[in-house]
Amino acid sequence: MTNKTIIRLNEHSPEYAEWIEVSEQGRQVSEPQSGPLEDLPDNLRSNHILVLLPGMEATTTFLKLPIKSMQKIRAAIPFALEEELAGDIKDLHFSFNKIKDNNEISVTLIAKKRLNHYLKLLEESNIKSSVITSEVFGLEKINNTITMMIEPDKIILNNGLNINVAIENNNSLDIKNIINQIKKDGDFIQIYLSEDIKNYNQLADKIKTDQDNIDIKLIPKYSIQKLSQIIVTSNFVNLLQGKYAVKIDIANYFRPWKYVAILIITLGFTSIVNEALLYKELTELEYDLVNRFSNEYRKFDPKARNISDPLRIISALQNNGPIIPEVSVFLSSLVNLSEALSKNNATINTITYQDDIVNIRITSPDVASLDKVRRNINQNSNFQATILSTNQISNNIESRLELRLRGS
Repeated sequence: MTNKTIIRLNEHSPEYAEWIEVSEQGRQVSEPQSGPLEDLPDNLRSNHILVLLPGMEATTTFLKLPIKSMQKIRAAIPFALEEELAGDIKDLHFSFNKIKDNNEISVTLIAKKRLNHYLKLLEESNIKSSVITSEVFGLEKINNTITMMIEPDKIILNNGLNINVAIENNNSLDIKNIINQIKKDGDFIQIYLSEDIKNYNQLADKIKTDQDNIDIKLIPKYSIQKLSQIIVTSNFVNLLQGKYAVKIDIANYFRPWKYVAILIITLGFTSIVNEALLYKELTELEYDLVNRFSNEYRKFDPKARNISDPLRIISALQNNGPIIPEVSVFLSSLVNLSEALSKNNATINTITYQDDIVNIRITSPDVASLDKVRRNINQNSNFQATILSTNQISNNIESRLELRLRGS
């Protein structure tokens, strides 16, 4: 999990800030520190940074708009609040957060001049943050409860509903008046009192006077310890919206992948080259084997030319002797047949050739001549002749003869 760095800016001394490192759940990881922004440690700069602006600089309010489109909500907010604002809406920056399944929209507005001022401070200190919000979101919101954090110079409070403000702290009477004004919104009052306040014990006693159901807790010197516990999981409004939205540096995002892409391309190219070399090597090996086999086979059959099926040729050699390639089967059979017929006064009636088998119908003077034809073919060729049938017609013998390559 990635830790977060919370930075709280100070409206009275903008160059001075407080910071703390917390986990994703808001648990404190490091001790809070303070000082000029440029003194922020390098190890905290590498975290996800969340900046809290002074609550008195940014006003937060709540609206109910019957609009679902985020773009239309953004356009409607300035006009919905125009009558409540003293200044020109053109000088203000509006941001909002629409919580799912909640009709209420949290809106935070700030003078563009002040927001630009804080952004410049962060830029000059080389601090990059994707979230800038108001510190008022650092107080938990509890139904039916008024929650306040009292510091020497300001008071942050909410009523658990629609009030979320930061106001100037003048004296203890003001605090009691504030409580009396909003106590109708809640049955309970929870106050966090900073130990930085002079005579904070006496102030606590004055606040408790005439108040029921009030709980006062002391918080350490750095109020950021309390705010950081809540802010990371709260429904805060990020001021970096619209023209202030963080621009995604696509080139920087993909830069780490550039080297991965180069490595993949290099490996792919190397693989292709290896495949090509292997193919060339196998092709040369095949050519060499074909030549060697042809040379050896011609010792058995000097007339052999096209050797397309070495396995069948080897099988034929093992069984019966040389075999003629497929392409010359029919023509070779005609040569051998012609020689055998001419020697025995036999003639061809019909001849068919299919699947390396030659079927012939011949007419011979007698059975003895037919048998001589068969024996001549068997003795003087690569074919095996078989008499399939014979019929006596007048003074001649009509027969059907089949020729097959030896070993097929």
